[in-house]
Amino acid sequence: MRERSGPCGAQQVGTAGRGGAAGAGLAVLAAGLGTLCAALVALAAAEPPLPPPGEVVVWAADRDGARVHGLDRDLRLARRIAVDWPLDVEPAHDGGLWVLRSAAGTSSSTHRLDRFDAHGLLLTELWLEQGADLDVLGSGEEALVVERRSGAPTRLLRVRTEGSLFPVLERDALRCVLGERETAVVGAADGTLLRVHAQTGAVQASASLGGSLADLAPGPAVGEVWVLDDAGPARLLLLDAGLGVRWSVTLPRPAGHLAPVPGAERVWIASTSAPCAARYGPGGALEVERCGLPLPGLDRALAWREGALLAAGGAILRLDRAGELAPGQGGFELVVDLAPRARLR
Repeated sequence: MRERSGPCGAQQVGTAGRGGAAGAGLAVLAAGLGTLCAALVALAAAEPPLPPPGEVVVWAADRDGARVHGLDRDLRLARRIAVDWPLDVEPAHDGGLWVLRSAAGTSSSTHRLDRFDAHGLLLTELWLEQGADLDVLGSGEEALVVERRSGAPTRLLRVRTEGSLFPVLERDALRCVLGERETAVVGAADGTLLRVHAQTGAVQASASLGGSLADLAPGPAVGEVWVLDDAGPARLLLLDAGLGVRWSVTLPRPAGHLAPVPGAERVWIASTSAPCAARYGPGGALEVERCGLPLPGLDRALAWREGALLAAGGAILRLDRAGELAPGQGGFELVVDLAPRARLR
C-alpha cells in the first residue's frame, strides 16, 4: 500500500507493512521522548529554583494591609506580622521592632504602641491618646514617643520593652523626636529644638530655628542632626553637635520625612506633592534629582545600598545611587513607613 504522512512528519504505512512499521514507530517515539527529557533536564539546569528568602533587613509598614512585612536584602518577603493599621515602625535591639499603630484606622482613633520580638510575637502593648512620632534610644532597647493629648500639653514618653512608661518632657506643640544614646532631640511646631536627657528630662541644649519642625534624623557625625522644616517653603538643615546651624537649603517641593545616608553628609528626600525624589550632599548641594517616578503618593524613604527605597502606595520603589529605577517590590495595600532591621548609629 501507499505511504501517508503522519504527525510530525513520521511515515505511516498500510496494513501490509504493519509488522515492520510498528518497531520503527516505537523507535521514533522513544527518540522523541528522549529528546524531550533531555530538553527538560537542560531547562531545569539553566533555571534553578529560587533560594528561600534571607534574613529580614527592612521592615515595611503596610497600613491598609494590616501587616508589617520583613523583607530580605533582595526585597523578598521573609516575614509577615499581623498588625492592625501600623503607622510607624522602628527597630529594636534584639531584632524585633516597635510599632506605633492606630486602634481603629480613623484620624480620630486612639493609638497603640506595640513591641514585637524577633519572631513577630507581641511582647507589650500600650494605649496612647495619639502618637505624633516614634523613635528609639541607642540600639532600640527603649522607645521614644511624642504623644498628643486633648486638653493637655504634648509630651515625650520613654517606654521599656516590658511596658514601663516614663514621661520625659511636657511642652506644647512637640512634633518629632530623634533618639540618641542617652539623650533625645525634640522638635516643635514653633521651630524650637531641644536636646534633653532621656532619663531626667533636663534640657541640655536648645535652638530656635523658626518654621515648623516636621522630622529629625541622625547626622553624619555623633551629635549632629538633620532637620526638616515644612512651614512655607520647606527647608533642610544640618546642625552641629551644639545644635548650631552648619548649613540650610530651601527645598523646591514640600516634604514630610528624611532618609539620611548613615555616616555620610547625604540625605534622601521624597516629595509629598510630586513623583520626585532627591539626594542632598555636602553643603546642601543637590546631587541627584529624579522626577517622573511611576507612582505618586511618596513620603517615607530609606537610604538603601547606595540608593534609596521609597514608600509609594502599594509598592516600594528602589532608586540606585544615580536616581535610576532598580527592581523594587509590589503587592502591598498602602506602605506608610520603612525602617532598617538594625539602627546604624
